[in-house]
Amino acid sequence: MTNCSDMKMGQTYVCGECGLELKVVTECSECGPSPPSSSCGCVENCVFECCGQPLRVKG
Repeated sequence: MTNCSDMKMGQTYVCGECGLELKVVTECSECGPSPPSSSCGCVENCVFECCGQPLRVKG
């Protein structure tokens, strides 16, 4: 599953089902470069899905 610490500025994420595309214009400032921890809330709260599937990096 994609979480906010994986998403980097300039990347585009796409839904394989409907084709929706989302571009990252600002990176998460809470998680930083390390994987999210339970203390930042990103583990439970940052779910990036569309049409019931995780978004994937385009390209």
